[in-house]
Amino acid sequence: MLYGYVCSPYRGNIFKRIRNKRYARHLTKLMVDFETIPITPHLYLTAVLKDSNPEERKKGTGLSLELLKMCDVVLVGTKYGISEGMAAEIKLAEKMGIKILYILE
Repeated sequence: MLYGYVCSPYRGNIFKRIRNKRYARHLTKLMVDFETIPITPHLYLTAVLKDSNPEERKKGTGLSLELLKMCDVVLVGTKYGISEGMAAEIKLAEKMGIKILYILE
C-alpha cells in the first residue's frame, strides 16, 4: 500500500478553518478510496498544537514535513488556493521526487 500526504489549506478565520477541515476530510477520504494510507497532519496536529502560537506552529510544520518525507504521493487540493504552507510542502515533495497529484475542483 502507498502512503499519501494530503496537502490543503488550514488557516483562516473560524469559518474558513471549519471549511478547510471539511475539505481536508474530503481529500483524506479520496485517499482511502484510492487504497492509499492517508497522512493528514493538519487534521490532528492542530488538535494538540496551537496554530496561533508561533513556536507550536513551527513545531507542527516541522513534524508535517517529516511525515511528508515518508510518503509516496502528495495529493494537493486546490479548491481554496495554495497557501504558503502548502507551497512549502509542494516544494519539498518536488525536491524529494515524490509524485504530486493536483485535485482541480
